[in-house]
Amino acid sequence: MDDIATPLISIASPAYNEEENIRDTVLDWRRILREEGIAGEIVITNDGSSDRTGEILRDLQTEMPELGVVTHDTNYGYGKALANAIMATKGKYVLTIDSDGQFDAGEYKCLLEKLQEDDADLVTGFRMGKKDTAFRVLADRVLHMIIRVLFGVSLRDTNCALKLCKGDMLRSLRFEAAGYPTPTEIVLRANARGFKVSEVGITHRERQGGISKLKPFKTGLKMLAFLLHLRIELWLYQLRIIHSL
Repeated sequence: MDDIATPLISIASPAYNEEENIRDTVLDWRRILREEGIAGEIVITNDGSSDRTGEILRDLQTEMPELGVVTHDTNYGYGKALANAIMATKGKYVLTIDSDGQFDAGEYKCLLEKLQEDDADLVTGFRMGKKDTAFRVLADRVLHMIIRVLFGVSLRDTNCALKLCKGDMLRSLRFEAAGYPTPTEIVLRANARGFKVSEVGITHRERQGGISKLKPFKTGLKMLAFLLHLRIELWLYQLRIIHSL
């Protein structure tokens, strides 16, 4: 990765116990970058995996100079892993994505087109025909209602992992969420700082292997607690009691 001074696109992703998916997913990302002729990089945080995820990533690095790996000796959580992957990127644009194969990195094209069309700083995907349980789909809808009430943001899917952002903007944000609120945190912090946020529909696929680490009830409570914390923080920022986000 050292020979890529300023990649056009950086792919940033967290990975935790994804041995069944990680090799095929990373090779698919490489295929997309090479077929499109993009000067790109892939940065993955191995978040304290206890399976062969780290070993597979090390093997891939021997054949992929564009692959960078951030290693956590301990599992710190999705948010910390994604944030550290983001901060290790160098690209003009950063594509955030999960490593379980549920999103198509090739859809960066529709995200980039929307970003340029709207002169936006960030484009978040919204999942069309989300491949998940009825309970999780309903929970997402409730989440979006809460976000509209607390933050006045009417986007359809703030917590979608697939986002394309201007790199300098994204790397300037402060990340606090340790877990799954991070994609929503990115949107809300960018919006609060006056950056332009747009959205576009993207496809969502079923997980190719392994199991989801998300525990809906526990995750939902943590999400709500974090949103209340962030709402208070944004009020303090708007009142100029604190001076950074």
